[in-house]
Amino acid sequence: MSEKITDVLLVTDDPLLREAVKRQRPVRARLQSIDTKELTRDRAMRARQVWLDLDSAGDAPSFDVQRRVYFYSKTPPAVEKLPPGMFIRKPCQAAVLEVLWAGVKLDSGKGPKAAARPAALHLPIWLLDYHELDLRALCRKCVQGLRERLGYQDASLYLYDAQHELLTLAETTHTRPIDLAVRTDAVGTNLMTAVVRAGQMLRTSRVSAELAARRIDSHDDRPYADEGCLVVPLADAGRLLGVLSFSGCARTANTEVGLPLNEIFAFVAGALAHARAYEQARLEARVDSLTGLYNQRWMMEALEKEIRRAQRFGTPLALLMLDLDGLKAVNDRAGHGAGDAVLRHVASRISAVLRQFDGAARVGGDEFVVMLPSTNLQGAQQVARRLLQSIRDDVAYWENGPLPIAASVGAVEWCPDWDAKRLVEAADQAMYTAKRRGRNTIVCQPAERPPTVRLGRGTRAERRGAGQSRFAMELPEQPGPADPPKACPADLLPGEPAAPSAPAARSADG
Repeated sequence: MSEKITDVLLVTDDPLLREAVKRQRPVRARLQSIDTKELTRDRAMRARQVWLDLDSAGDAPSFDVQRRVYFYSKTPPAVEKLPPGMFIRKPCQAAVLEVLWAGVKLDSGKGPKAAARPAALHLPIWLLDYHELDLRALCRKCVQGLRERLGYQDASLYLYDAQHELLTLAETTHTRPIDLAVRTDAVGTNLMTAVVRAGQMLRTSRVSAELAARRIDSHDDRPYADEGCLVVPLADAGRLLGVLSFSGCARTANTEVGLPLNEIFAFVAGALAHARAYEQARLEARVDSLTGLYNQRWMMEALEKEIRRAQRFGTPLALLMLDLDGLKAVNDRAGHGAGDAVLRHVASRISAVLRQFDGAARVGGDEFVVMLPSTNLQGAQQVARRLLQSIRDDVAYWENGPLPIAASVGAVEWCPDWDAKRLVEAADQAMYTAKRRGRNTIVCQPAERPPTVRLGRGTRAERRGAGQSRFAMELPEQPGPADPPKACPADLLPGEPAAPSAPAARSADG
């Protein structure tokens, strides 16, 4: 009697992955699950496929198998050293494992039940390319890859905002102007809206007839390249996530016919739900829960990116460091609830002043950092003036009482040999100079040379007294004298107008 070969050998120390693989296993599929300790034993194991969890074991078993599947949480190191295989990021959907099992060749047996498989196992293996946690990458794959598979010329993906009942364009291949946003509560104005309300996909070769039947007035003489279109609402667990719209029939070498569209789009909707949840979790890890601004982690990452952009294109970059004057007195007098109200109010004032591509973060109890791309020191000074004016004039309220607050601001322009930590340190030192000079003012650090940083341990107050901040402990020592920060004359004399900015800098109007 010939020895039976295991269909899948799963090597993992992750109990969640192990259970998920077992749940999706077809009835007659043979699965052998072992941990990394068992893998090191000298034992004979024969399998058609090896599924290896790279989080548990970095080396793939040297088996002669039909296929290897690698699971990972983060990008695995030295991928090129692994035998060829398919890489699946954890956590993965149940549908992903169903498709993986679909690629396992099971013994046919003699009875009619021998080849029985779950209904979802007829999904094409290329769908695994859409198991993507990066939301932007997934949107791009949907409009680029699916249109070719389904035989269409163009595609657009809109993401749904349930709070505002709005579909917002996320990705498109159209070169002609199309709607950037579509309201789903508007009746009889858009084909996507009609499809969303019906809750079923629409596939037609006579789109004009569909528009007439649904009493939709088209304001575009040629809304589609031809009369063919496919509009699909993407929903997961009854929750609308977005809409995919395809138009213009265009068969290519990759076009497939007879595909199970309902199952395919259900898989894509699940992937989209997964990616949006991952994106939300990633965003929340970089957002301050009290103020809604970003946190220090996001700011340092964003600064590194903007510094690389400034180096590449030779554009200026400025940074503001704000520290609230008198927040402790508010907490002592009215309680910490009042202090939180002040912080939220200041955050709203900062957001109101900034441009769309500026950035702001809360980096301490009462400290904020404002990143100003394509802005020189003069432009940063003008932004700082508007910030201070807005904070002073538009006060917060707590229990019907005003909570006046002011701020000390340090402004600095990036120098070509500075990294993100050095830039933040310069702004931090300028801000503490403003505090020592009387508070409620702005001090500018000229972009001439990096500031001197003397490393040393001590209390927070001692470091602050020496002009250092919490960032200073991470910086290497910079030899040579530093130019002292200069107070901006226009801000020591509030009645004086600000100097005009250079052509490359931000203007007074932002």
